[in-house]
Amino acid sequence: MADTGPIVVDHPRVRAWLEIREALERQLEPLGAAAMAALRPAAGERVLDVGCGIGGTPAALARAVGPGGRVVGFDLLEAAVAVMRGEPDLPANLSFACGDAQTYPFEAGTFDGVYSRFGLAFFDEPAAAFGNLRRALRPGGRLAFVSWRGLDDNELDHLPLRAAEPQLPAELVDATAGAGWFSLADPARLRAVLAEAGFADVAVTAHDAAVGSGSLNAMVEVCTRVGALGAILREHPRWAPGASAALEAALRERDGPAGPQLRAATWVVTARAG
Repeated sequence: MADTGPIVVDHPRVRAWLEIREALERQLEPLGAAAMAALRPAAGERVLDVGCGIGGTPAALARAVGPGGRVVGFDLLEAAVAVMRGEPDLPANLSFACGDAQTYPFEAGTFDGVYSRFGLAFFDEPAAAFGNLRRALRPGGRLAFVSWRGLDDNELDHLPLRAAEPQLPAELVDATAGAGWFSLADPARLRAVLAEAGFADVAVTAHDAAVGSGSLNAMVEVCTRVGALGAILREHPRWAPGASAALEAALRERDGPAGPQLRAATWVVTARAG
């Protein structure tokens, strides 16, 4: 690949991801792996990875389907897609596209599988969006994704937020309970949305795992850049010093050889295109 110089990232969320990329991937990889195992990508298959961001899942899927298969990493953020397209040594069977999965004109019946690691929670019209993804699948094609359960179930979000809460305005903390990334927390709603979108054999399975970022400092960096607390501090950086110090003190009590470990509570969701 020709060297075209450094990519200028003009999106604050993507910049935050880049600054903590390795530590964040260490935290999220085991959670996404559960959904990838449920998808069961096979050699020669075509797979769409929705909301891939700048994560490692597109390359992992490309390895799973092998040179005879094809993977498309798809994201709404042009900055994320630009970063991924600029990666060195991309597998030949991996490409990227940018757009809104609710309306993007995927060719009907193109994919054997649709996968996502926390990339399906922000649709304005979830049933329509999942319906569009179903049309992109061949008949009988498979959907598998991982999404967050509620804030109170997720120590990974809850502990950092509560540790920093005394340092933050109450209205900022209160607003996180209804944050978009928890929009798929209700399993009954999940099943209803997927059924309305035309999926069959829907299964919603709880998956819990203790995850970390490799060290105390790395965990503080990740939790103050992403998740419930990170969302507050990206928009209101004036509160970051006090919040970071309070979080470090709380996480120090959980520190160990691999750094602090917090419980992540997720749904692994599978379905079949009808």
